[in-house]
Amino acid sequence: MRTVVDITRKSVQLRKFFDQYLPYPRPTPILADFVKVQHELMWGGIWLMEGLDLRLRCVATITAQCINGYDFGVEHQVRTGLTVGLTAKEIKGIFIQLLFLVGKPAALFGLRIAQDVINEREEWSQTDVVLDTDRSDPINEKAGRDIEDQSYNIVTHKLMPNIARLVDSCYFGEVWARDDLKAKERMVCSLAALMCRGHLNHLKNQVGLALDMGMNKREICEVFSQAGWYRGWPYVEDALTQAQELFQQRNL
Repeated sequence: MRTVVDITRKSVQLRKFFDQYLPYPRPTPILADFVKVQHELMWGGIWLMEGLDLRLRCVATITAQCINGYDFGVEHQVRTGLTVGLTAKEIKGIFIQLLFLVGKPAALFGLRIAQDVINEREEWSQTDVVLDTDRSDPINEKAGRDIEDQSYNIVTHKLMPNIARLVDSCYFGEVWARDDLKAKERMVCSLAALMCRGHLNHLKNQVGLALDMGMNKREICEVFSQAGWYRGWPYVEDALTQAQELFQQRNL
């Protein structure tokens, strides 16, 4: 059982690590008690829970902050991701994944801020490479992995089959095949995005896909708690309700 003193000590250590490349001093807190509580809970608690490593927690947090749309939040979490070892290519891969989940304006806004952060340090900008993606095949031919079985929008397939096929082919057949992110990182991004946007029907189906690809209950729940700290705890409760129904259906 961790004590308050232990949590506070770990909070200070983690914040010091994350802030090592912060290009400006943290502002003097206006509400000292508020800052104390949130630092202990966030840095000393949620960020250090077992179940997800720091890289995956950064993926979930960058996703949540992209959806929030606050420039400082995106900036700070992208910097945190680069600090723990994510490359510029991987950071950009998150926003490409989010393009299909949160829409172009939010993803492009986050990507623009991310580029500014990447340019802050030479060692970060050196990892900013353009992927040499094979574009020789038409999109529909690249989707030859049972795309319809993976799609979670059955209504779209019934009402707009051609558009649904095009989107699914690009998303599942091309974006998921990129090598800038591992499949587990893409799944964390997708789970966090659907939870933060409150798309609960899609989220439940995505939890099923996460289980099918090998993620366990603890990892899925940790994605929700990590992203939920930045989006709002009611989103976590709703997401866990959907996940629990599926866990029970599968006798997990």
